[in-house]
Amino acid sequence: MKFYVFLIALLGLVFAEEQVKSIPREEIVLRCEECLIPNPAARKYFVKILDFKYPDVPEVDSHMDCVAEKLGLWDLKTGQFNVERLAAFFSVDPNNAEDMDIIQNCVVKPQEEEVHVRRGYLCILNSRLGDNVLRA
Repeated sequence: MKFYVFLIALLGLVFAEEQVKSIPREEIVLRCEECLIPNPAARKYFVKILDFKYPDVPEVDSHMDCVAEKLGLWDLKTGQFNVERLAAFFSVDPNNAEDMDIIQNCVVKPQEEEVHVRRGYLCILNSRLGDNVLRA
């Protein structure tokens, strides 16, 4: 009986850890490079983007939308974030209600407004959750 309790606890830890793994920087850079192909005008902002600086220009908006869609963070058709995947991107435990509230509040879709990833992403990046990405 003790063995089964231990096994269940171990499996819980394994699956819980798997949920909060962040997306490796190498994958992010790869997706950033891929998104330059359909949007070559964003190339002049590429170094800034990799340094977490996002100018408010259409080229950066479309580039960030593309990267977020390729990483599974954003659905371009609906304009909605995948909150669970976004939490993993920011290395947030989905069971941490306070951190998940920050993400939820940042990704609320404004009414009657063209929505891009940059607004929600910068909101999260400028919160205390941004430290998780900036340290990576």
